[in-house]
Amino acid sequence: MSQLKPDPERRFGALLNELSYLLRREFERRLRRRAIALTRAQWRILRRIADREGCTQCELAAVMHLKPTTIGRHIERLEAGGWIGRTRDPRDARAYRLSVRRKAWDTLEQMRLVAEGLREEYFAGLPPARRDGLIDDLLRIQDNLLALDGHKRSITAPLPTEHASFTEVT
Repeated sequence: MSQLKPDPERRFGALLNELSYLLRREFERRLRRRAIALTRAQWRILRRIADREGCTQCELAAVMHLKPTTIGRHIERLEAGGWIGRTRDPRDARAYRLSVRRKAWDTLEQMRLVAEGLREEYFAGLPPARRDGLIDDLLRIQDNLLALDGHKRSITAPLPTEHASFTEVT
């Protein structure tokens, strides 16, 4: 009996990993072209704070699947750079609420435009219904994987309508 070897280009996990790498690389290249000087970690955190204005550092860490101490170091750098603000939580003196400062909104808008342009290019040739279906399927897979570890999807919180944002990378 012969063993069927899966086509290496069709291995789901490897393909997702490669797509993620290519997306991040191209997105970062385009950000550099616009002279946006944030590290990958900084722009990811800044974007997540923009999506969840008023969240705590612990809430942000949970959403991003990172340790609070890791988030804390980046938050300190972003605050020192004038990108975000931290205010004491009136209900919990140990917690800080995070907000995006005015300086960051222009950069976030530039990043949104970069992401939007890139998204149009990588979805070229796929009709909108197939794009939506693909995203729905990936979200279902994400839910399934998180459920394996006893978690529910942490990115389902509604996005604020006051400011346009973009998804992780794009």
